[in-house]
Amino acid sequence: MKVSEVIDIGRGLIGPATPDSPVRDANALMIGSRVGALAVVDGDGRLAGILSERDIARGLHEHGSEVLGKSVGDLMVREVISCTPDTDVRDATALMIQHGFRHLPVLDGERPLTVISIRDIVSVRLASLETDVEALRAQLQEIVSGG
Repeated sequence: MKVSEVIDIGRGLIGPATPDSPVRDANALMIGSRVGALAVVDGDGRLAGILSERDIARGLHEHGSEVLGKSVGDLMVREVISCTPDTDVRDATALMIQHGFRHLPVLDGERPLTVISIRDIVSVRLASLETDVEALRAQLQEIVSGG
């Protein structure tokens, strides 16, 4: 299964934020869109970083409520690990586990298409497994009934 199969059921690119966007606005966008991370793009639409709810929580711990007045560029992660739509879902999952994050930007060249979450991957994998189980049940029923 490829990441493109996860994107197809996703929401597309939420936002995105820019490094100059206020953290307050980015946080409100994440809450309103029910996502845990935003791609951050430069003026040309290329990926400049990623901002997650964890980055905001870390900023709150370090700076208190003043963090909401800071810019996204002050908190975002600049060294971003990403994937493409052609990446195998197992490989994308392994990247997330290996590096300890729950969100992974999906890029077309240098431009983000979306950000997938571990929840997106689990949902698609679970649906796939349920389909497989139903097919196996049908085959077993055929065998048992002598067909």
